[in-house]
Amino acid sequence: MMDKRIPTESLQEYYDRTGLAVPKDQLPVVSGGSHFNIRYITCRTGKTPFNRRDYYKICLSNATGKGKGTLIYDEQEIQLHPPCLIFTNPSVPASIELTYIHANRYGVIFNKQFIESAIPSDVQYASPLFNPSVFPIVNLTEEERDRLHMYFGEMQRMQESDYSYKWDMIRNILQLVIHEGVRLQQNQLAQNGAVRDRLVNAFYTLLNQQFPVDSPENSLKLLTPAHFADQLHVHVNHLNSVVKKYSGKSTRTIIHERIVSEAKALLRNTNWNIAEIAYALGFEYPSHFNKYFKQFASVAPMEFRQQNIAIPASL
Repeated sequence: MMDKRIPTESLQEYYDRTGLAVPKDQLPVVSGGSHFNIRYITCRTGKTPFNRRDYYKICLSNATGKGKGTLIYDEQEIQLHPPCLIFTNPSVPASIELTYIHANRYGVIFNKQFIESAIPSDVQYASPLFNPSVFPIVNLTEEERDRLHMYFGEMQRMQESDYSYKWDMIRNILQLVIHEGVRLQQNQLAQNGAVRDRLVNAFYTLLNQQFPVDSPENSLKLLTPAHFADQLHVHVNHLNSVVKKYSGKSTRTIIHERIVSEAKALLRNTNWNIAEIAYALGFEYPSHFNKYFKQFASVAPMEFRQQNIAIPASL
């Protein structure tokens, strides 16, 4: 059973622990704000605290000479064989210990707000970064290491640049790294019994076909697990069971997360009024949408729009 006494490290606590300076254009580190940082680390030995985090972390690890690396991931002790990619899910307590003669790695940290809405739910299901049931290590060939090294290096160069849209570009490269991890890991997933069930595939396909919402006049039709089960010609209990087994989340939770994610995108990037967004997402009344959105996003739709507005909203 998971020990709830294991601490959860915040981004600010990470910077306090490591003594690193927060990038000037990432200040202040506040709850709810978007955050990303990358650094290149050269060290032979070291051990990180065993804890959970309120941020995501990806490492590209490389080492030569005598020594070893170990990832403690919840109750697993996993030997590292660099070069490799390490994806750690925030909810899983983890620690890395290295005792190499020569070791270096890129480390990327970012929070949910930075990557939110950028990664489709089916890709999240397949990635250890978001799905703790997926094996967290991707072993690499030298060619794969060199390609990923280039991606990480470009993210670092972009972060240090003055380019006006550098965060969008970094986000795109980060998505590429996550996709590469999923692609390269397919054989390892099969070996670890995490092969995607065809029903799960069909569920995510149906879910993703509804998005993005491109008109306030076309309302979403598949809103509940029962709706999806009818389309897939299975009993809703069977669908719920299979999706829960392979994703770690209930069918209803996945649907809710996707609808809220789309609602945020529409609030940020369109001038549709709240009633139009509510109807487009399948709500008969704006008041129902307001209550639903606030339940999952902790703020009302209009308040979220005012905090994140990209295009002036119509009255």
